[in-house]
Amino acid sequence: MKFDKKLLIFITLLTLAALGLRLINISNAALWIDELYCYDIALKPTITEILKTVFLTDLHAPLFFIILHFWIKLLGSTDWVLILLPVIFSTLSVPVGYFICKKLFDTKTAVIFSLLNTFSALEIYYAQELKFYSMLPLLGLLSFYFFSKITQNFSIKDTLLLLLTNTLIIYTFNAGIFFIIAEFAVGLTFILLKKKENLKNYLYSFIFTGILYIPYFYFQIKTIQGLNKSICTLFDMFHFDLGFVFTLIQNFFTPAITNLSNNPVNYNPIEMLKTTGALGFVFYIIFFCAIAFYGIYKPIKDKNHNAILIFSASFLFILILIFLAILHIIPLVTRYTLLVHLAILAVIACGIVQINNKKILYTIMSLTALISLFSYAFYKDSPLKRNSSFHYYSAQALQKAGASDSDMIIMPYFGRFLYKYFDKGQLIDYRSEELLLLNDAFLMKETFKLTQEEYQNKDKSGLKLQKYIENPNPPEELERYFQKNYLSKLRKGQKLYLVENYSIYIIPDELYIPMLKGINIDKPNLSELEKNARYALLYTKILKNLELIFSKNLTPVKIYHSQNQDVKIFEFIKEN
Repeated sequence: MKFDKKLLIFITLLTLAALGLRLINISNAALWIDELYCYDIALKPTITEILKTVFLTDLHAPLFFIILHFWIKLLGSTDWVLILLPVIFSTLSVPVGYFICKKLFDTKTAVIFSLLNTFSALEIYYAQELKFYSMLPLLGLLSFYFFSKITQNFSIKDTLLLLLTNTLIIYTFNAGIFFIIAEFAVGLTFILLKKKENLKNYLYSFIFTGILYIPYFYFQIKTIQGLNKSICTLFDMFHFDLGFVFTLIQNFFTPAITNLSNNPVNYNPIEMLKTTGALGFVFYIIFFCAIAFYGIYKPIKDKNHNAILIFSASFLFILILIFLAILHIIPLVTRYTLLVHLAILAVIACGIVQINNKKILYTIMSLTALISLFSYAFYKDSPLKRNSSFHYYSAQALQKAGASDSDMIIMPYFGRFLYKYFDKGQLIDYRSEELLLLNDAFLMKETFKLTQEEYQNKDKSGLKLQKYIENPNPPEELERYFQKNYLSKLRKGQKLYLVENYSIYIIPDELYIPMLKGINIDKPNLSELEKNARYALLYTKILKNLELIFSKNLTPVKIYHSQNQDVKIFEFIKEN
């Protein structure tokens, strides 16, 4: 194979640029909850322990945790070293994506695609997150490459490579199976219409993928079935409305407007116009949607089979996710669609490269890169502002407070991960979600006065949550639990620290009472916004209960704040 030296130099420079953008600020990074969760699983001593933990307690697939396990063994667990792993996956997508696009389409399309990929704020953002999302765009693009080849011209080599890639997808991403289903359905339709002679071999290739998925299937179904059986569910935090469709393309180019972590309350374009102003609305939404629609329309109009296959499967995958989100089977946020992000950018590049006016084409590419870089630098979830780990800030505040090995530390929201940044004290693994999220939460029945039948059936109608949050006193059952398990074990002079984080679901004091009076969380058919408020009210109430219980049984000493003021730490001491 002959290489154009100029193009090779160009792609090398783009790859280095992509690497540089993805490396910026990682030395200042601190892991947030989801990343700490991945880190904690990867620290398990054996692969067997990782698989056991993931299959029995987690919704996600195990492959990334296993890769991270060996990465830690090889290079250590400093934060920036950990984040270097997803940076590498994301950077690889630039040269690999270039050659895939060149094979599927042409050199000009590959160049345009590589520019879009290099400067993508969305890709850069997830390149700096210690999760599997940086692997998905590259795996998705590889899968589509082999999928397009075997659909049109079957070969055993490409079939085996597709089987391998799709298996990696399934064991990397919990929704990967829906990607495979979408790919299969689109390819089957094409073969029945155009290439019936490939049907038998095509079916075999996906049957083997299904067989390799079976070991994970049982555990995944079991986990999904449990998502809707608790007092509050994931859907209270990850609510969904159809406006998501409107903003998804804009999100694919520059996530400056919508929240990447959880879905915003309202996707209404009118509300976005009010937020961004007319100029922002044009640049962040209209401009990118116009590029996307034109880029997709043009190759489909020209009957480019590769573009049609890739876009159809990507579109069907997103439709499946939307359908499942509407049915409350799985939640849906932008990052769950990253599997098809680069594939859709490739189709768009195939379309816009056909713009004959070079000035218009160069202007579009320049504005796309500049606006994406502007988002990368200045929007609220920018990697440049990434250090938002309240575990890290909590550790700093505990260090300032002088917490020692003999002290007890209770951090209700995933406090068990605090060890990454603070290795002193007796860390109590009490989780508020034991009252809210877990199907068999051991405090639920006692705290909310459920009957045995209500508890077994998870009948939320008998909870009387409004009465619980309006009661200024903590439930006796909750106080007895903490007295027996923790407070009675404190010795005279021993301290207890209660860590609260106000950037995660805790309502500030000045808003708590108005919210409490403004909503009845026992009423049927709560709106998505009301469900979100219910979760926050319950979570805040639990923390207020703990403050009262500890203040009653111990002596308050001092309240500490972190540098960013989002973390509040209550210090108590046992005096008798």
